[in-house]
Amino acid sequence: MKNMLTKWLACVLVCCGGMAWCGGSVVPVGGYLYANEKKLDDAKGSLEVHFATPSPRRMVIALGRKYRKTRTSRDGTTEEQRENFKPRLARMSQNGTVASFTKMPPDYYDLVVIESQDMMLYDGLRLHDEFSEEEKPSADKLKEYTEQIAKSLGIGHGLIGRWEQFFDEKRINRVEPAGRQAGVFLQQMRLGEALAESGAKLQGCVHSIDVVWVEQTTDAEHTWQVINRQQLYRDEISSRAFFTYRYVDALHGIRVGTRAKVLHEPIVLPKAD
Repeated sequence: MKNMLTKWLACVLVCCGGMAWCGGSVVPVGGYLYANEKKLDDAKGSLEVHFATPSPRRMVIALGRKYRKTRTSRDGTTEEQRENFKPRLARMSQNGTVASFTKMPPDYYDLVVIESQDMMLYDGLRLHDEFSEEEKPSADKLKEYTEQIAKSLGIGHGLIGRWEQFFDEKRINRVEPAGRQAGVFLQQMRLGEALAESGAKLQGCVHSIDVVWVEQTTDAEHTWQVINRQQLYRDEISSRAFFTYRYVDALHGIRVGTRAKVLHEPIVLPKAD
């Protein structure tokens, strides 16, 4: 009887572990998106970030600039090398008020903060390496580019199959143009029926958060084509609405060298209006 109970408990734990992401876990289904700390090259840099308010389901992601897909090609690299190029997922402590990263090579890092409990999303990313604030297009031109990119991605135009057919709802939160290219901060959702690898119907809604790099074509329709993509988050959660988005400058361009760096001043994350 004791052995049977032990096996039953083990089964429950395994099943629950497999379903933990249904409510938006701190380590989501797309955990493969992030660097495995055990496989990283040794680096002396580290970063500790403090936040002014707690959040039990806060995720903090660091994306270095040196090895982004627009700057460093993955061609000819090994799996071990590519592990170092991946986004870093912080270890959270003190009820989500402290985010810690280790083994960070010298670089400038931008942060993304995801709070699945409150459905809040914050970023401080530099979306395109060649974006210049001084040469930023006018508000009308930026709106025109955004509308063109949205149409090319199939947003709100009945063109779901244009890019990433799995996701039937998409929203652009921010665009940084650079010449004929642009970096796009994008949210995606799967509201239609979706199946797990086992064939079982997923009960929640699959969300994806991406940086997409697009390039303008020369056709008369002003089409933009996707040239690269960095997925930052993928998880199945109960909410069937987009995250409320805010840009936070304090999450932008944090320099990490060859020693420990601590941002003692807590970062204030604005809540929804």
